[in-house]
Amino acid sequence: MSPIAVTKKAREFDPNTFLATIGDGRKMVLVSKKKTVFVQGDDADAVFYIQKGKVRLTVVSKTGKEATIGIVNEGNFFGEGALAVRSFVWDLRRR
Repeated sequence: MSPIAVTKKAREFDPNTFLATIGDGRKMVLVSKKKTVFVQGDDADAVFYIQKGKVRLTVVSKTGKEATIGIVNEGNFFGEGALAVRSFVWDLRRR
């Protein structure tokens, strides 16, 4: 008798299930149009999920010019890149 491979079905991430239980490290906030969520240079300590609406991502040059680098629509995350960079820099400082 030959062995049978058993594969475990991977569950897809469901943000609605994740956000349904607000607790440590998770909170819902309502941000009005044209309001700033995160400013370049702030400490990266959160990942954001857009339930409704969209977010314009911008950067400001040393000369003060602002440029849009992306638009994030509902159903998407943003901010995770800053957390990854922060973690990498923190790890380098520990060495």
